[in-house]
Amino acid sequence: MTLLEAISYLRTNILDDIGGLGADWSTFLNTDSSSLQLRWTNEELASNINEAVNQVYRRILPVKEMNSIFDIETEVDTVNYSIDSRILQIVGIKSQTTGKQLERLDIGDVWDDQKLFTNMSTPTCYIPNLDTGTISFYPIPDAVDTYSFLVYRLPLVPLEWTIDEIDSVDDIELREEFIVPMLNYAAALCYEKDEANTLDPNRVTYFLAKFNQEFPATSAYSDNRKRKTSNRPIRYGGY
Repeated sequence: MTLLEAISYLRTNILDDIGGLGADWSTFLNTDSSSLQLRWTNEELASNINEAVNQVYRRILPVKEMNSIFDIETEVDTVNYSIDSRILQIVGIKSQTTGKQLERLDIGDVWDDQKLFTNMSTPTCYIPNLDTGTISFYPIPDAVDTYSFLVYRLPLVPLEWTIDEIDSVDDIELREEFIVPMLNYAAALCYEKDEANTLDPNRVTYFLAKFNQEFPATSAYSDNRKRKTSNRPIRYGGY
């Protein structure tokens, strides 16, 4: 399903917000006077759908892959590196030079090492901190190397409403059977809009309940706990 098709379904089947009989809402931009006929602009719905898709990704981890866009090239005597913000969980890291996989550690596992800040060698471990978007290699790299990541991730490209560009007709990066249930979260966000003709706490509760039934909220919280667990093989979530 494309973004345009998803917005059309959301407007027609869920929100009943098509701007009046015969209105061609699909051509409206938020700068148009025609958009005043709508309770939600196309840009707002696209933004809400984008957030709903991200929420599905956080809860069910549908995409696990190795992609070169997530690779990190280490530098000599440099410990910490930024990781891509689209990474939800790191499943594994492997050296492209040696082919060896690094062991995942928690900072507490190496804190008592007296050479923590001086030991330079080929890294054998990594210490992730997804909350700050960083990763540390241990020991400190003594040579340049490139490391490949196996990850669960968010969509690579955010959904945006751009009537004169291809974004609005691109397929949503989510399995087809998940898209309509995902729109319940977008609908809940719509009814959180703080305006007299849109704000409706009862509808927020209703649509969130429908969404949570399909994508249980507990998976998002367990995701956070699991990625902080150290000294264990990572075998959870996804497909």
